[in-house]
Amino acid sequence: MKSTKKAITLFAIISLSFSNISLAQEEHIIILYVNTAEITNQNEYQVSYFDGQDEETDTREFTIYVNPGDKIIWQGVSSNAPETDVINIKSINYEGGKNVFGSNVLKGDGGDPQQVIGVVQNGTEGFEEKYKIAFTVYNNGRKRQGTFLIDPKIKVRQ
Repeated sequence: MKSTKKAITLFAIISLSFSNISLAQEEHIIILYVNTAEITNQNEYQVSYFDGQDEETDTREFTIYVNPGDKIIWQGVSSNAPETDVINIKSINYEGGKNVFGSNVLKGDGGDPQQVIGVVQNGTEGFEEKYKIAFTVYNNGRKRQGTFLIDPKIKVRQ
C-alpha cells in the first residue's frame, strides 16, 4: 500500500515538473544596431535598425511579440564598428498604451556595454505598449552628444 502511494506521489511530482517545463517563458534579446559614426539627434531613426527588422519597416514601428512572463533583454551594437564603438542602453521608458512591465522606467544594468532587462507582467494578455529606448553612443572612444531615443512597440499575445 505504501509503495502505491509513493508511486502516485512520484508520478504527480514528475507530471507537475513537465507541465512547468512546457510553460517555461522565453527570453527575447532585442538588438539595436546603430551607425555610431553618423548618428545625430535628428537622424537616429535613419541610422539604426533592430535585428530581424524588415527593411520596409520604420524603426519606430518595429514591434516585438511576447507572452506574459517572458524576459526581454535590450542590447545595442555598432553597425559600422562593433569591435570598438559602444551603444549603452540606458533605459526603457513607458510612452503609451497599456504598460506591460508594471513600471514606467526600466533602468540599465550598469554593465559595459549597458543593457536593460525587463519581464512582461502576468495579466497583460492582449496589451500593446509604445516605449522609448534611451541610449548613448561612444564612437572612436568619444561619447557622442546627448542621449538618443527610439520608440518601438511591444505586443503581448493573447
